[in-house]
Amino acid sequence: MTFTKIVSAVALMAAGSAFAASPVAQIGIASGASASKGNLKVALASLCPAPAQFVEFVGSSNISTYFCGAAGSFASTSAPTAAEYTAATAVKFTGTQYSELRLNVAGGSFTAACLLAGWPAGTACPAEDTYRDPATGTNVLRPAGSVVVGGLMDVEPNGFLGTVRNGVANPASNVSAGFAQTFGVAVSPELYQAMFDDQLSTGKVAAGCLVTDTKKAECVPVIGKAQMAAIMSGNTGSDAYTRGANLLAPSILASGTALTYARRVDTSGTQAVAQQYFLGNVCNGAAVGVVPEGGSAGAITVTALAGTGDVRALLRGTGYVVGVMSGENNQSEAWRWVRVGGMAMADSAQPAEAGVSFTNTATAKDGTYDMWFVSRIAQPAASGNPATFWTRVRTALNTSIATGNTKGLFAVSETKFSKGTSSNCTPVAQ
Repeated sequence: MTFTKIVSAVALMAAGSAFAASPVAQIGIASGASASKGNLKVALASLCPAPAQFVEFVGSSNISTYFCGAAGSFASTSAPTAAEYTAATAVKFTGTQYSELRLNVAGGSFTAACLLAGWPAGTACPAEDTYRDPATGTNVLRPAGSVVVGGLMDVEPNGFLGTVRNGVANPASNVSAGFAQTFGVAVSPELYQAMFDDQLSTGKVAAGCLVTDTKKAECVPVIGKAQMAAIMSGNTGSDAYTRGANLLAPSILASGTALTYARRVDTSGTQAVAQQYFLGNVCNGAAVGVVPEGGSAGAITVTALAGTGDVRALLRGTGYVVGVMSGENNQSEAWRWVRVGGMAMADSAQPAEAGVSFTNTATAKDGTYDMWFVSRIAQPAASGNPATFWTRVRTALNTSIATGNTKGLFAVSETKFSKGTSSNCTPVAQ
């Protein structure tokens, strides 16, 4: 919604929606998916009505507070200060009762359910999330009187293993977010080079390709679906765990070369997505068991990473690293996407490559890539302020997607292909 400065000011005063900083009842509390964190920020920014200022207070790569303040509240929207926040006049996100959203995605998608269930002890839920307090610059528990709104999830709650869901009440409402996310396999620079050299010599990468030809799908190395399944499998006594990185580049790397599988924690939606896609977990009666968090063995080191940012940190470092991430990730970093079973998710293997118009969704929408999942919104109830908030966010997300402001997301209405209406276990089809 667009306002002139005069109309906006009059509307805000008439609605009584402007206050000094955020009254506690205007603070929404959310946990959940890290994969869609950046896109949620885009949506919220679009709901901060002009000429108000949208700012982000960062507690870590996984913890952010988003605030909408009156025009002139902040000297720099990229570097807001605690003093400016305290003195700011809060402005509600358009059509909602909230001027501030405090978000923690460190534990991944399932923490949206944990938040709504009250962080039950003795379950797979981590300790209660903390959130960034803009007034103090610290991460604290949610303030009394703030409103739990739930959060985005990469898959529906039943998409997680029973061991994760045990003892955690299902959200009162979980509805389609109206958009789907692509996911892919990424590797570190050293592993990409080794895989490229190996596959160039065996013809899996087209003759004449250079490792810098990241915009040409035929020049991007391939990881087999079975190879990734072997790395993720709980059968840590397998050939894959003996060989390590040699499994992915046998003519280049010696057997036993150390490989790091940048695994996410069990509550991660990205992890649930990967387990569904590669191992058949939840969806298949004869699924392959997954290697536990931190279940290192043989030549493969298995991590237990809280957020997507933690995966990227390993991928951009040294050594041979492989992990699954959402197509939202498009940072100017050295890691690379590889083709999954020959299918390219990304518009270029090099994220943010100059001269590339990135969507990371084109192949998903035309039916030549099937590793995508419909996101869900977990919320307290089917009606009320949180539901109204998410309705506005859902509309904003789909509007942002349509204008190309997001990466790795597409509105479910943009493709003739579907995964059904209630379960991501449904194969992509028409």
